[in-house]
Amino acid sequence: MRFAADHRPIETARGQEFAGLARALFGNVRLDFTAADEEKSSMLSAMLGACRLTRLEADRHVVFGERVTAEPDDPDAIKLILQTEGSASITQGGLHAPVSSNALVIYDPRRPYVLTNSTPVRQLLLQLPRQALPQAAVERLAVPFTAHAEHDGMCGILLSLMETTMHEISHLDEARRSSVGQTMIDLVRTMIGDGATAGLVANPLDLLLARIKDFIAGNIARPDLTVAMIARRMGCSVRYVYRAFEAERLTPSDYIWDLRLQQAAAKLRAAGGHSGEISEIAFALGFSSSAHFSRAFRARYTVSPSQWRKAALS
Repeated sequence: MRFAADHRPIETARGQEFAGLARALFGNVRLDFTAADEEKSSMLSAMLGACRLTRLEADRHVVFGERVTAEPDDPDAIKLILQTEGSASITQGGLHAPVSSNALVIYDPRRPYVLTNSTPVRQLLLQLPRQALPQAAVERLAVPFTAHAEHDGMCGILLSLMETTMHEISHLDEARRSSVGQTMIDLVRTMIGDGATAGLVANPLDLLLARIKDFIAGNIARPDLTVAMIARRMGCSVRYVYRAFEAERLTPSDYIWDLRLQQAAAKLRAAGGHSGEISEIAFALGFSSSAHFSRAFRARYTVSPSQWRKAALS
């Protein structure tokens, strides 16, 4: 897993620095912009534990992956491309495959390939360690593997996960980035792995639920935290968010309020007891008023917040 340890957590490049960073992160590649404007290029790349996720924008260009054997410093990684804007195609192993929106292409960059970006493009690229996939799955990548969100639920979840992760990357700490990276590995294993590996990973709704809970935990103080907001950030429908919680026999809203009350109870136990502290805790956890907080707390714990605090201090 050479690329995980050798680079800073977040890398950026613009203009003429673009090609150099591409070679540093992706290894055996040569970029040809011909008459296009390389100055329009930009890249943002971040480590997600064992994975690397990169967002790039560039004018039309061609990427040549010409060497079958990787150089010693090249990342030993499988690549995934998600096209968000523009037109592109990849040629490898005698197969010519379009790189289209709402779909992803998975390929082995150790095998010679040509990626043709025939228009200005915006893309997300995911690299994951070769050893994270079963050998049989890697061998099947003699030609590119294409998955479409409308036909594969796990593909849809991976697409939205890649997009929302890059959107939130500056707000994620190392532990959360690593957790997201492992989720991406699990999704890819499920999509291209064989039957022997399918039972080793969670189903799509379990993976979505884990993402939702992580998002809620990071945004619990927001009074505007709603199911609709969660659905937008997860890249799925409101109905799909509700489906993710069905196994727990809770609605998303119930989960949010339960988590707020659990955190409030813990904060009250640790509180110093100064005047106004109950209101501060209530507002810090997204409650609209002290009265609302008190009613909800009493309904859950059968005592008022002040009684709960006094019991903790006694």
